[in-house]
Amino acid sequence: MNNKVSKIQVGMLLSLIMCGYFLGMSDIMLLQNSKSEVLISMLLGMIIGIIPIIMYLKINDTYPDLNIYEKCSKLFGKKLGIFINILIIISYSIIFAVAIRTIIIFSTSKYLENTPYLMVGSFIVICCFFATFYGLEPLLRIAQVAFIITVLITILVETTILGYVDIGNLFPIFISKHPVLNIIYGALFFASTSSFLSILLLSIKKNEIRNNQNFNKIIIIFYIYGVLSLIIVMFFIITCFGYQIGNIFRYPEYMILKKIGFSSSELHLENLLGFRWIFYSLSLTCTALYGIITGVKNYTKNSKINKIIIMIISFTSMFLSKVILGTVPNTLMIIKDYYIYIIAIPMFILLSLIFIRCLFKKKES
Repeated sequence: MNNKVSKIQVGMLLSLIMCGYFLGMSDIMLLQNSKSEVLISMLLGMIIGIIPIIMYLKINDTYPDLNIYEKCSKLFGKKLGIFINILIIISYSIIFAVAIRTIIIFSTSKYLENTPYLMVGSFIVICCFFATFYGLEPLLRIAQVAFIITVLITILVETTILGYVDIGNLFPIFISKHPVLNIIYGALFFASTSSFLSILLLSIKKNEIRNNQNFNKIIIIFYIYGVLSLIIVMFFIITCFGYQIGNIFRYPEYMILKKIGFSSSELHLENLLGFRWIFYSLSLTCTALYGIITGVKNYTKNSKINKIIIMIISFTSMFLSKVILGTVPNTLMIIKDYYIYIIAIPMFILLSLIFIRCLFKKKES
């Protein structure tokens, strides 16, 4: 392994992490907030989401031989660079904590009901650690396989439920008290839960990507694929359940397939959807952990100390996710009420500061 990856693999990873943060958590909150205007808000959010993607691509083009931590040190100087790098590690840790919690909650609620939270979480942390600590190439190879599997599962699942689609469930629309506000809020929420995750890819140096001449175009293509796949999921939720019934389920995309089996067998399609969703969430968790590992290695060269620090950050994030977010209803309420202010806005400001500094750096040079 030469730790070189392809631009297609990075694009696949972007699509996976976009879906990992949305399905099973943000989709139900978006449906509750945007109501009958949810599909319109998602289409608008896809357009708004281009802005942070462009920021990511510009930052990625600046000093292509450096990762995000090295770039910040060079762009902002030593002291301010250290402060910004700490903020980046904290951002990655928050994403890691939320992502790993969604996997644990889904696994324990659907498959491992009597297994303790910390036991499942520890197993996932250790698996992610081995998948990411040995470099970028193993992570991207896993992401490539996961992407291909999820595409095949998606084709099977969505073609199977076409017969249950009722277009009439899309109407009426614009019946809420504040439809315009619902659309705007939903668009911002959708954009922030998908495209903002491109900040995780800044841990990857552009020079680590083979034949990266058309890299920007590839990222845009996979971004569009990712958001369209999420819009299609929401389309099936609404057309199969309607707005009102879709709101009452914790995992509406899972419930769509609950009673659909292969012929007369007892193998239900919701299990395939569950595996697809776990692939998404694991990709997001591993990518966030890789960003943390990159940051720690940037300041500590001793491999043993690196591993200790990374394990401490990982297990602390997992433990805090249980303590702070609490039960499933509390988790949804906390993320619904504070996500925009605690995660989305700070991440956008951080991304914007680095982006603006890259613009000025180009003018200076």
